[in-house]
Amino acid sequence: MKYRKNKSVITILAALLTFTSAAQQKIAINPDIRHQRMEFFGAADAWSGNFVGKYWAPERKAEIADWLFSQETDPSGNPVGIGLTIWRVNLGAGTLEQPDADIYPYQRRAESYMTVDGKSYDWGKCAGHEYFMQAAKDRGCNQFILFSNSPLVQYTKNGKGYAPTDNASNLREDCYDDYADYLVDVTEHLMDKGFNIPYISPINEPQGDWNTPRQEGSPWRNGEIARMARALDTFLGRSAKFDGVRIFIGEANRMKMLYTQRPKMFARFGSDSLECPGRQLFMFFDKESPHYLGDLKHIEYEFTAHPYHDHFTSADLREVHRLADEEFKKYGVTYHSSEWCLLPTTKQYGGITADWARGNYADMQAALMMARVIYSDFVDTDAVSWCYWKGMELNGDHALVSLHATDGDIHKGGYAVPNKMLWTLGNFSRFIQSGYVRVALDGADDLDTMAATAFISPEEDRLVAVFINSSFEDKPVELSLPKSLKKKISSVASYRTDARHDLTRSVTGQGCIHTIGARGVTTIVLDFQK
Repeated sequence: MKYRKNKSVITILAALLTFTSAAQQKIAINPDIRHQRMEFFGAADAWSGNFVGKYWAPERKAEIADWLFSQETDPSGNPVGIGLTIWRVNLGAGTLEQPDADIYPYQRRAESYMTVDGKSYDWGKCAGHEYFMQAAKDRGCNQFILFSNSPLVQYTKNGKGYAPTDNASNLREDCYDDYADYLVDVTEHLMDKGFNIPYISPINEPQGDWNTPRQEGSPWRNGEIARMARALDTFLGRSAKFDGVRIFIGEANRMKMLYTQRPKMFARFGSDSLECPGRQLFMFFDKESPHYLGDLKHIEYEFTAHPYHDHFTSADLREVHRLADEEFKKYGVTYHSSEWCLLPTTKQYGGITADWARGNYADMQAALMMARVIYSDFVDTDAVSWCYWKGMELNGDHALVSLHATDGDIHKGGYAVPNKMLWTLGNFSRFIQSGYVRVALDGADDLDTMAATAFISPEEDRLVAVFINSSFEDKPVELSLPKSLKKKISSVASYRTDARHDLTRSVTGQGCIHTIGARGVTTIVLDFQK
C-alpha cells in the first residue's frame, strides 16, 4: 500500500512536470539572422529642462541626471539610471524673453542665444540646457540632437513663436539664410565646449496646426522644408569641423505622413500635392521630386517620424508601421523614431483597461503602451534609434520624470519622482547599446499578450532579450539558442519593471528557463565566454 501511494505521488509529480514543460513558451533566438544596427536611445530636455538646470538645487539636478544617463548599478545590482545615449536639446525661439509672450503653460516658452534686439549673441544664456548637456557628458552620454520647434521670433512673420496661419512656415522669406547661420553658430559654440553634435533637426512636425499659443511651433510646406534644408546644408559647409553633422529631415507627426496624403491636410495646405506635407519619403528621397534632398552633403538617406495616434489597437499599430516600412525600403531610407509619448485622446487605447484613469501617464499601463510602440518600431519598421518626448516636466505631464515645484513655481526648485515610463524605457536603453544588432526571435509576437525582441553586442559576447507581457498572467518561457552559443553562457541576469518593480534585478529563472511577469517588461541578459 505504501509503495502504491509513493508510486501515485511520483505519477502525479511526473504529470505536473510534463504539464509545466508543455506550458513553457518556446522562444527561439537565432543570432545568425540579423536585422538593423542600433544607434541610440534618447529623450528631450523640452520644456522644463532649462528651468531645472538653472534654478533647482544641485542635488536634485544630479538625481535627475543620474536617472536619465547613469550606467552605474547600486550594491544590489539594480541600475541607477537608464543609460540614455543621446539627448535632444531644444533650441528655443526666444519667447521666454518676450514681455508680451502669451504661450501657456509658461514653461513651454523657451530661451535662445540671440539677444532680444536680434543684433548679437549672448553665450551666457540657455545655461540650464547646457547644465544637462554637461551632466549627460559626465555620465557617458556625449551625443546631442539640436532640434527646433520654431524659428527665432526675430525671424518670424508675426514676431511670435507660433504661426499666424496653419498652412505655411512662419519663417520670413528673407530669413532662411539668417536662421541657418544661427543654427550653425550655436552648433559651433556647443562643439567648442566639448559637446558632440551629430544631428541638427531644424523643423518639427510640419503637419501641425501651430497657430495657437500652446507652445512654440510652425507648420511647413514641403518646398519650405527643402529650402530650409538646403540653406542649412550650405552653412554647414563653411568649415570642415561640421563634416560629421547630419541634418535630420522629417519629424513627421504621424507615420501615415510618410506614405499618404490626407484629405484634411489638403483642406489646410491647398490642393498642390507637392506642397502639402504628406508622402514625405517620396518628396525628399525620390529623384523625380522637385524637393529631392538626397544629394546634399549633410543629409543621409534617413528620416525621423513620431508614431503618434497610430496605436489604438495593436493591429492598427502594426499595419501602419508595416506600410511605412514598405515605403522606407522602397527609397532605401533608414528610420529614426525620434519622439513619442502617450498623447491625450478621446479614443480608448488598446491594451489599456477600461478603468484606467485618464491623465495617469506615469503608471504601468502607459509604460506598457510605450513598450508596445517601441517593439513595433523595431520589429515592423526596423528603427535604428528611439527617443521619448519629454525627459522631465511639471507634475509628470507625459514625462519620464515628474517635477513637483515648490508652490507650483518652477523657479523655486522642488523635488522629482521617476515615472514607470523611465524604468520601462530603461529595459531597452540600459542594455541595448550603440552598435548592438537586432537578431531573429520567434515565439513571442503578440502585442496583446506577449512580444519579445533580441539584440546581440558587436563583440558577440552579450545577448539582450526584452519581453513585453501585456497579459494578466505570468508566462514561463524557455529560450532556445544555437548549441554553439548555449554552451558558452557564462552569466544570466534579468531586470523587471512592473507595478511593483523599477528595472529591478530579479531572479526569474536560471540558464534559459525564465518566468516573464504579468503586466510588465522583463529584460534577460545573457553573457557569453569570449
